[in-house]
Amino acid sequence: MARHILVESEELCNELKAKIEGGASFADLAKEHSKCPSGQRGGELGEFGRGQMVPEFDEVVFSAPVNEVQGPVKTQFGFHLLEVTARGDEMPKASARHILVETEAECNALLEKIQGGESFADLAAAHSKCPSGKSGGALGEFGRGQMVPEFDAVVFSAPVNEVQGPVKTQFGYHLLEVTARNC
Repeated sequence: MARHILVESEELCNELKAKIEGGASFADLAKEHSKCPSGQRGGELGEFGRGQMVPEFDEVVFSAPVNEVQGPVKTQFGFHLLEVTARGDEMPKASARHILVETEAECNALLEKIQGGESFADLAAAHSKCPSGKSGGALGEFGRGQMVPEFDAVVFSAPVNEVQGPVKTQFGYHLLEVTARNC
């Protein structure tokens, strides 16, 4: 996992790096200066593999020490400050299952049934709009940043084996249950 700040000039990139080294918040500077949409998330790029970014980016991300700001790194997009925040086994991972429905009322009704002892998996199979419903709502293992932000916020903070929701996303309303997490 990594985060970055993308700016148009090497000079600005160096100025921002000096501010970070002086104690300024990487995330705040990303929100204020980055030309990448990830700037609004503090520069967070989530999890990605080798070859998913431009070569100059990959070279730094897959070799630099964790939690050390690198740059300026020049790419076709401009100048980047990069920080590897986790690598390999350190990567936050979770497994979860969900039920996706159209309305908050339907979500609340299903939550009541689960709290009353009905099977999450059976309700997912019967009601979820997501294809994962056929497998009891199981989504498998995924990393931070691989799901929509509202989903990530719950999955990487809620207690394991406790149903959460309704959680509203662009897809509808979810009941979520974290089944495992390494962080």
